[in-house]
Amino acid sequence: MVEKALGLIEVRGFLGAVVVADAALKAANVSLLNVETVKSGLNTVQLVGDVSAVRSAVEAAVEIAQDQPYYLHSHVIARLDSQTDSILNPIRKEENKEFPKVESVSLKEESVLESLDPVEEAEVITEPLQSAIDEVVVEDIVSGVEDAIVEEIVSDIVTEEEISTERKQKYSEEELNKFKVVELRSIAYRENKINLSKKEIKFANKQLLIQALLKLKS
Repeated sequence: MVEKALGLIEVRGFLGAVVVADAALKAANVSLLNVETVKSGLNTVQLVGDVSAVRSAVEAAVEIAQDQPYYLHSHVIARLDSQTDSILNPIRKEENKEFPKVESVSLKEESVLESLDPVEEAEVITEPLQSAIDEVVVEDIVSGVEDAIVEEIVSDIVTEEEISTERKQKYSEEELNKFKVVELRSIAYRENKINLSKKEIKFANKQLLIQALLKLKS
């Protein structure tokens, strides 16, 4: 996570953590690292990503939650140092605890196979192996046919929609005026073809965001 930013939002209770995490993830291109729970029902939502994206995500979450009783604090650390990053290592180790379960199963199977005679072992291994290979081949064939059918159907649908909605505005002015500034920014961040940079979106007012979104064609 070197040269990445870390965003921290501290709230009370699980409800507050879900609300701020959802708002932050919708507002910018960031990833949810963890929701760490400490004593007294305090939760810290941890976000990672580019500095500008993390700042935008935290600001959007705070704007929604700052008037709520569960909101406490927020902070953004830009270009997190590798030594500071080591504090978060236990989180990654916890996420990998499930892997030994797979190893224990394979060791159990090996002990069973070692107790068999060579002839019996060959019979036990060969037949399931051949069966597994046959199943994989059949699944690949079926998957290939299904993908081709789905691709053809999607292509037809897209073509029909392009013909019927050619040069049609994606958003209406009446619809956009109903949204708040933070909601318009969230919509703008998700539009790749908008003629505003992320920095311009962050500081744009409501009218500028509406004008930019009205230029988009569906």
